Amino acid sequence: MARRSKRSKGTSDGVTGLLLGLLGLVLLAGLGGGYWFVKNSRPKLDANNCPATGPKAIHVIMFDRSDPISEQQAQRIRQTINRYRNDAPFGQRFDLYTFQGDTLHVLQPRLQLCALGKPSEANFLIENPESVRKAYEIKFTKVLDQTVSELLRGSQEKTSPIIESLRAASINSFGPVSAGEMPLRVTLISDMVQNTALANQFATEPNFSQLSKAPAWVTLQPQLKGASVEVLYLMRLTAIRKGTPIQNRGHQLFWEQLIAASGGRLDTFDPL
Repeated sequence: MARRSKRSKGTSDGVTGLLLGLLGLVLLAGLGGGYWFVKNSRPKLDANNCPATGPKAIHVIMFDRSDPISEQQAQRIRQTINRYRNDAPFGQRFDLYTFQGDTLHVLQPRLQLCALGKPSEANFLIENPESVRKAYEIKFTKVLDQTVSELLRGSQEKTSPIIESLRAASINSFGPVSAGEMPLRVTLISDMVQNTALANQFATEPNFSQLSKAPAWVTLQPQLKGASVEVLYLMRLTAIRKGTPIQNRGHQLFWEQLIAASGGRLDTFDPL
């Protein structure tokens, strides 16, 4: 009886070992398959860090270089853009422009760049957190910060085509997108004093009702498609018309009406 018991025990141990071995192989196969699936399900990126299928959101940032920006204003602008950068989810595209558009030509962005995945969001199973951190800093943070610094350098232009540039930028950045398809945002960094032959706020009081009824409005109206709009309102002591400051509540109201009539939603008007 004792011999039979030993044989039975040996057989049981062999079956158990075989089952454990098979279970181990299944687990290894599952882990390998999971690794392959996660690795190959990561979106492929284009040269601008954007998913090959397109951006997840678009944030247009426009810089007014018609007059120099003070050091304090530049500091506030950098702080604001740093917040945008740090809060940006993966796939959000930043389109940076200057106000140099007209009613005829295409306005190209100075920079078009998507946010990469944050180092804190790295998948430790398939990604090296240090590699993710370096890519985030070198391919996104550093590139964006460098372009912002260049656009904040001293400059002075003879004209300030704010409306024309906003229209051109909105057509270029938002044109392929349907309203409501993805989050759209615009930040205008400007004194908002329009100065072109079609509309010169140094010469006349801004009147949106009058402008919207003029034949030129068809060529000036931006296409904002429901975008939220923020204005970083650069205060200029030199912005004067006949001894009176141009930047007043009436001036702000003009832009509020223009943005609303162009399909935008004004969130903030922040004096700097």
